[in-house]
Amino acid sequence: MLEFIDVIKFKIAKCYRSWKKFYFYFVAFLILLFIFRMPILKGVGNFLITESPLEKADAIFILGGNIYDRPITAKHLFDEGWSNKLIPLGANYGIDQLVWNAGNEDKCIPDALIMREFLEINNVPSEAIVPIPYGTSTKEESDTILGFSLANNYETIIIVSDHFHLRRIDNLVTKRFAKKGIKVILRGAESSFYKKEVWWQYEQSLIMVNNEYIKLMYYF
Repeated sequence: MLEFIDVIKFKIAKCYRSWKKFYFYFVAFLILLFIFRMPILKGVGNFLITESPLEKADAIFILGGNIYDRPITAKHLFDEGWSNKLIPLGANYGIDQLVWNAGNEDKCIPDALIMREFLEINNVPSEAIVPIPYGTSTKEESDTILGFSLANNYETIIIVSDHFHLRRIDNLVTKRFAKKGIKVILRGAESSFYKKEVWWQYEQSLIMVNNEYIKLMYYF
């Protein structure tokens, strides 16, 4: 009986030492996380951003979902001579429509057509813009871009979206398009609502990063 009690005591003591060691390492890990929280948080956000070196392209495609920042970035690329064709996409009626069509909510039109209007207002020639009002998700828009590029024998294209969308777009299009002989160049637009250097300090940026990681896992 005494031997049995001694065995139990020994096992309890061993278990206690193990938990004590685990607790020590866990607390140390939390302290390190706190000390290095800034570079870790920046790394979490920066992982979502991946851009390609610019080169001349057959067309610049602008993904729907942001009818201001993305077309402005595409216009800059157009003005710099990287391509002579801008192709806005998107069949959605985003929340920005309420601002753009204030007082005319019954006349809301798809993102692609809103972006065409926005580009024309910003002095892009109408003949340089080919809107495609199709696609309600990144996947649908990527399929549309691939089909359009193949139909027009494009070899190099630029895709513009928000900075924090680029990792998911890269995973979705780059290798798939390369198999069809199309090189994809990704360029990011500075979002008016996403503060990439301190994203964790703003509710909307927090939601954007959270949603983007969920979408990354979903697309994976």
